Amino acid sequence: MATTQFRPTPGGDQHHGRDSQEFTRLVNLSDAVFAIAMTLLVLTVDVPDVPGSELASALVADLPQIGAYALAFALVASQWYAHRKLFQRLAFTEPVITSINLAWLGLVALVPFPTSVLGAHPTETAAVVPFLSLFVVLTLGYLALIVRGQAVGAWTEQLPTPVYRRTVRAFAIGAATLLAGVALAFWFPLFALLVAVLQSVPVILVLHRAPAAYRNWF
Repeated sequence: MATTQFRPTPGGDQHHGRDSQEFTRLVNLSDAVFAIAMTLLVLTVDVPDVPGSELASALVADLPQIGAYALAFALVASQWYAHRKLFQRLAFTEPVITSINLAWLGLVALVPFPTSVLGAHPTETAAVVPFLSLFVVLTLGYLALIVRGQAVGAWTEQLPTPVYRRTVRAFAIGAATLLAGVALAFWFPLFALLVAVLQSVPVILVLHRAPAAYRNWF
């Protein structure tokens, strides 16, 4: 009778390599949550239920909701893109990485709610602050994945310490920029949303200063 040979992974059954079912399931779950969250964002835009003669003005009234949808979609898409690049560099997952990722996905799934509130009240501090605060936490969650990956040596190849520190600094700056937008929202809510649009610029500039071989890691 033939017997099945099991190849142990690093760390026993706590670490799951790229070729394992557990790794694939985590990636698939992540993509599914992002896809559902990005699709649900369109439901934050109301379909006008008015007579044809009032349709044009009703569509104009929907512009704030469309703007909130577009901003949220762009921010979530950037989070998905960063997540995809990070998982391309992971050699394995382990319980803490999995737990951080699941908590992070829970926040991604929450994005349609503050987006709906923002679309209905785009000039209100009480709408802008929760929206931006959620993306502050999402950025910090992504940073936590990077920190944990470095701590357990989870990369497909070694990430030099100077490059790692530059990467942490880049995403910390991104979180700080969004946090500045949160503070600004108490006085100038609409301008604070502009900060959210531009928050990726300093991140890209800092990451671009890394050695060429590591510029596209994250």
